[in-house]
Amino acid sequence: MGKRGAGAAVACALTVGAIASAVASATTGPGPVASGSRVAERAAGPARRVSVIAGGDILTESRVRTVAAAHGAATGARFDFDPLFAPVRPLIESADVAICHMELPIGAAGGSYGNHGRSPYGGNLLVAPYEIAAAARSVGFDRCSTASNHAYDVGAGGVASTFEALAASGVGSAGTARSVAEAGPVHFTVDGIRMAHVSFTTGSNTVSPAERWRLNLSRDPSVIAGQVARARADGAEIVLLSLHVTHEMLPAPIAADHSLVATVVQAVEVDAVFVHGPHVVQPFGFVGRTPVWWSLGNFVSEMGGPTAAGRYVDPRTGDGLLAVVEFVDMGGGDFYVDARSIAICNEYAARTVRAATVELARPDLPAGLRAEMQACLARTRVVVPDVG
Repeated sequence: MGKRGAGAAVACALTVGAIASAVASATTGPGPVASGSRVAERAAGPARRVSVIAGGDILTESRVRTVAAAHGAATGARFDFDPLFAPVRPLIESADVAICHMELPIGAAGGSYGNHGRSPYGGNLLVAPYEIAAAARSVGFDRCSTASNHAYDVGAGGVASTFEALAASGVGSAGTARSVAEAGPVHFTVDGIRMAHVSFTTGSNTVSPAERWRLNLSRDPSVIAGQVARARADGAEIVLLSLHVTHEMLPAPIAADHSLVATVVQAVEVDAVFVHGPHVVQPFGFVGRTPVWWSLGNFVSEMGGPTAAGRYVDPRTGDGLLAVVEFVDMGGGDFYVDARSIAICNEYAARTVRAATVELARPDLPAGLRAEMQACLARTRVVVPDVG
């Protein structure tokens, strides 16, 4: 179990240039000089450590696809999402493990996408284009959570095509599964640290599959805790939990969702919890010693933009967070945890994803875009005061 630090959010983010400058100054200066017969001694290397970044909901609604299609037209591609994500690529690539939340099922290569009708519960049945998987990998995500309320919108076929699209792009996934063998915690190793990712949804936009393992659908804390415990038993030193909840637009989690997470982390050792689904940013905090992002908001969507409708015209739906957490091995099976949050903003018309503090540090930032970034950062700091 990680030893939980108080993990204050960092109120700034380094640009790529600043990082490169710091590295250069650290590596080009003269090293220590041995004098006489004294032999220079090298201090012990750093402890094992791993950094994780998790982003909010990826939604490829009409406006997002329109912009991506316009970018793709230059090369003859159906869609090119890379320019939408390019500004945050250095941040995401900086982590050892980067996790996205693919809220929609992904269609087959060259296949259909968009609206596939109405659910019996009133929502739209949605499918993301195949190209979004490669875009997730290109921006730096190496795995995604896939359990969500939309995951079963087009049935078992959509679960299978999502897995296949992500796998073809080299992106791992946890949550939905094509078979019992694929269901449950997903294990991987980084810098010798054994990790596992668990992904659940508390609801479905349509009729749930008879085989609950296809969707990892449960509101039962014992079921969720059971998968975490299984991951521990199978050797995971760090377990990450992604949880999709169903109450939208609220500034804080409902009591039932708070209780669900609290019950899970009190029952088993969870090293970080990333919550999805509300479509707006909610607070960051600790439950016991576990860092919890109660909602990472949206990574990209048409919400809060010029074609948004209904409650989704709310500008908060254009905002999100990158959850950043570093685990440092303290020995004896304990990890120190340093956690922070970075404000993410969807540009109003272009739907380009930007990190507010990075953009606001640019002296050449156009006035209109500066105003958008300032408004996004101000909204987010109302909820997460020390966001960077």
